Amino acid sequence: MGRSAELQDPRVQYYRCLYWGIVFLILVPPLIWITMSAVDQSSIKFSLEDYYIAGVESNDGSNLNQSIIYFKHNLANDGEETGIYYDNLNLTFSYYTGEGIIVPVGNYTIPGFRQGVKAETDRKDFVVTAQGWQEISNMSVSSDVVVFRVDLATAVRFRHYITGIKSKRLRTMAWCKVEVDRITGKKKSNKAIQLKHMIERHPNCGWIIFAFIIFLLSVFVVPCLVFICFGVVFDYCMDN
Repeated sequence: MGRSAELQDPRVQYYRCLYWGIVFLILVPPLIWITMSAVDQSSIKFSLEDYYIAGVESNDGSNLNQSIIYFKHNLANDGEETGIYYDNLNLTFSYYTGEGIIVPVGNYTIPGFRQGVKAETDRKDFVVTAQGWQEISNMSVSSDVVVFRVDLATAVRFRHYITGIKSKRLRTMAWCKVEVDRITGKKKSNKAIQLKHMIERHPNCGWIIFAFIIFLLSVFVVPCLVFICFGVVFDYCMDN
């Protein structure tokens, strides 16, 4: 019997499919898990599209010790294989005094949501600050601009769009400075301002776990596969 006949033997084909099926089911999930743990954080992009602050007046026309910040925030996922689950996104609005001190004036929370592959999400709203615009502008050392700071804090999980496997929850922080015209209250730049961000990762023990899985395979699964292959060869020799 030639080699082509051996390969066409139903038992050989069956055990070959069984062998590679077991290898696939055992090795692919750990590889996907490691890939999810090492996902590129640059796939997430935060940007401030619009920013405008205005004073609040009472019914009699007098200025109150408050102001309103209008903002438009963009969140983009450039990943081609992973969706993103966001926890609540907590925004903190602050400004810099002439001495460089950061003074918080307001907070806002964007409810958590899921973002698909290659998707963008806009959030547009306003927040009432604890200080009036006139008071804030007077604290600035510059005669032209007031420098604000926007901080974002959340946690994200990445999800592989085919397998549905999710990564661990990773704390994420982002921030940017915004120069606001002292007269108009609008941000000076007409372009969107990209927020610098950092994803706090857990200690990466993925390779250790993967090595441990390979060790278990070598101790338990591989001998079974060798036994199966030996059985195929033995049956074939007995038939011939």
